[in-house]
Amino acid sequence: MGSEFKRIVLLKGFQHISDYQFSMIKCLLAKDLRLTSKMQDEYDRIKIADLMEVKFPGSGCVDRLIDLIKDIEEIKDLAKTLRKEKLKVIRRSKAKEATPVKKSKLNKPSPDQSTSITNKTLGPESIKDTPVKGKKTTKTNESKRMNLKKEQSQLPGLLVTSTQSTESLLQTPQMLPPDPSSSSSTKKPRLKAVPKEASREEGFQRGPKEVMVLKATEPFTYDVRESERKMFHATVATESQFFQVKVYHVDLKEKFIPKKIIAISDYFGRNGFLEVFNASSVSDVNPDRKMEISKSLIQKANATPKISHLYSQALGTFVNGVFLVHKKLVCNECIYYEIQDNTGVMEVLVYGERLTRISCEKGDRLTLICFELALSGDKRQLRSIIHSFIKVTKARKSKEQPFNLESYMET
Repeated sequence: MGSEFKRIVLLKGFQHISDYQFSMIKCLLAKDLRLTSKMQDEYDRIKIADLMEVKFPGSGCVDRLIDLIKDIEEIKDLAKTLRKEKLKVIRRSKAKEATPVKKSKLNKPSPDQSTSITNKTLGPESIKDTPVKGKKTTKTNESKRMNLKKEQSQLPGLLVTSTQSTESLLQTPQMLPPDPSSSSSTKKPRLKAVPKEASREEGFQRGPKEVMVLKATEPFTYDVRESERKMFHATVATESQFFQVKVYHVDLKEKFIPKKIIAISDYFGRNGFLEVFNASSVSDVNPDRKMEISKSLIQKANATPKISHLYSQALGTFVNGVFLVHKKLVCNECIYYEIQDNTGVMEVLVYGERLTRISCEKGDRLTLICFELALSGDKRQLRSIIHSFIKVTKARKSKEQPFNLESYMET
């Protein structure tokens, strides 16, 4: 599907802009694509599309082009066309994925075939007691088969055949086989695994998805060039997953109250975030609605990743966390911070007037939200983007206490 997105960039994007506008885009992409002045002069539309496909995989190359052209007055309307074309590709992909499911329903095995499948699962000893398809079932065989079904109902997770009674179906727990070391484990519900990372969704999602709000930043202006566009970040969770959210309608802040349950619909999944654009996409749920979210899941959603872990993450991953500032270097319009924990150090690059004017010094605690894991030469760094958010907690000047990264993030 990646080639489909490159096709959009090339045929629906680059083919409809002038040479001057294309030169402007190359200039804006120079840092991302590591283009020298000579490369900017020589690389044509096809070469730049190839590089964008590698640097911004999947729909990312279309999204990056949209981010660029929406700020160029003469061609900003082209952004709408690109969004529509991207959604077409995503819908076609989902339709293809849904096709095998429909076929599998048409090819659903008959009751006799289902019984045969179950017998294969149980092994050759059970096959002896199973009636052969097409032959009349005797009372003796039927009795044996009913005994077999009774045994199956006591083994969680085995296939349920069409000959099982409704009562047996309701009583059979659908879970993995119990731990042999404890016979009582079958009576206890299995604990849900806590995800280590925020869950991801891609493309347009109709929803609704009911979630509990864990935390949210204050709204901030992320782009002053176009009527001071504002947004805020939030973390939400279901009972088994947690998600990072970008909200581009700041009036919704009143709904993103910690511990409140809301429903999100008509949103987009992109680059590890759920993106909400419209006020109508967030609604209240029944006041009696309860959601049991484990403390371990909340802790994982609020946790700061270890720096050593960031060195094993894929480039392009977006990172949230609270880090201790070890060094600071001001360079032209950028600020370089060195953050440190007990597992290592990493460089943080902050650029843009909005973020560089925030006062932060050595020893302060730096909250980073939506920072991209990138390469600078041969070393990794966390790099700010247009949607990044920073919050600084100043170091205590008297009786410094140990800094607990785990407990700092508010829930």
